[in-house]
Amino acid sequence: MRFLLLSALAGIASASVLPWTPADPTTVDYNNLTVALVRAEPANWPLPVMNKNWTGVHFDINATVSKAVTLIEEAAENGANLVVFPELWFPGYPKGLADNVSIAPYIQDYVDNSLEVGTPQWETLINAAKDNGVYLVPAFSHRDGNSIYMAQALISPEGEVLLLRHKLRPSGGERTIWSDGDIDELKVIATPYGRWGLLECWEHFHPAMTYNIQSQAETLHIASWPYTPNPADASAAYWESAEVNVAAARLFAVNTGAPLVYATVGNARFLDSQGLDITVVNASVPLDSVPLVYTSFNTTGLANTVPYTIDGEQSYGILQQINAGFPSFIPQVVGTFVQKNIVLLSDLLN
Repeated sequence: MRFLLLSALAGIASASVLPWTPADPTTVDYNNLTVALVRAEPANWPLPVMNKNWTGVHFDINATVSKAVTLIEEAAENGANLVVFPELWFPGYPKGLADNVSIAPYIQDYVDNSLEVGTPQWETLINAAKDNGVYLVPAFSHRDGNSIYMAQALISPEGEVLLLRHKLRPSGGERTIWSDGDIDELKVIATPYGRWGLLECWEHFHPAMTYNIQSQAETLHIASWPYTPNPADASAAYWESAEVNVAAARLFAVNTGAPLVYATVGNARFLDSQGLDITVVNASVPLDSVPLVYTSFNTTGLANTVPYTIDGEQSYGILQQINAGFPSFIPQVVGTFVQKNIVLLSDLLN
């Protein structure tokens, strides 16, 4: 049996942490939520975490989906009600290749292995949620028409797609591969366990993305990063370091007043509503021995949370204050970076 890392701390504001115990599969207790985050790597993904050598390595969506089903089954057997995957886990974040120049020799392979809604691979994930009675948050490269997007979905235990969203603004060189999402996809979803919101990676740095989610009265925030090394890893650039990325997660949790699931390959964790660590698994812990990390929350009454009445740091009134108080000496210029960016596969593959 794989080693299970469990959390047994208490006292967070929006949901208190319970000692973790497997759930009775014959009943559903909406007062208790057990979350499993995936920290194992997708199929054919170079290890260790910071290895960026893709020589002879091919993306494989079929093998990755098959591995995902095994992880979902294991999580459900251990009592999980919600299973969360890292960013672009399907078919894998192309670390070291995440710009159109570096990925050029691999781009056809990557596009071919991106996930399309309605395909057998997608239906396999839908069925895994249904068969195991869990909420599922896959994070994937979504091929839709003549573009690919950095996507997250929230799938119910009945197999209903409650949310399908695209990263509003891919980061850095990612913008030359994946297209921008739409702001109306920044939705917090009401579930019997409470109100859940989803964002990816560096979306947690940008007020245009964080504000919309934080103002919708989350009781749990689901965050997907692609991979995270341990702190002080000299091989990590600033933008992929644990110090920088976990700092964004901590700030988000504090502003939202809700606990946060930090799903990533490597250094994975849960944060409480004060931005403090509940459970941390270092990147040096073998991924095959601890592929999943669990934490349980007391969610009593959270299904009745009334949206948009949060007494938190973010509200529409704050936005009005910012607009009204914007200094006249700062030019109100619309920069080119803010314009919606669509990358056509017909151009990318040429």
